[in-house]
Amino acid sequence: MADYARIEMLGKVAENTAFSPSKMVFDPDNFTLLSGADEFMHLETQADTGGTTITFSQFATINFLGIKNTDGTNYVTATFRSAGNSSTNNILRIAAGGFLCVTDVTAANNLTLTANSSACDCQLIMVGT
Repeated sequence: MADYARIEMLGKVAENTAFSPSKMVFDPDNFTLLSGADEFMHLETQADTGGTTITFSQFATINFLGIKNTDGTNYVTATFRSAGNSSTNNILRIAAGGFLCVTDVTAANNLTLTANSSACDCQLIMVGT
């Protein structure tokens, strides 16, 4: 039987629209992942125009990476490395409201999400060991 864990965080930042949108980052390094063959992580973050780095330090290998760009207007560029691609970056564009699903992502390198003209909210799903 597989072991499952769930961490759910709910936060309210501000009610006044005069505040600039906040950037929420969930850094799971403080938590111990379950032991077993596969680990699952869901992350919601904001891709900035200058780039937002997502670290894969909690994984030894990443078997699946799914990214959803929840913005309705702007695209997001994902930069990462994949197995067998040595030091060459994969640079893929995720259309507004679109998905990117890839396998064999190199966990030793980080993922960078870069928004086109304004910050975009993104959801990520990572599966690995």
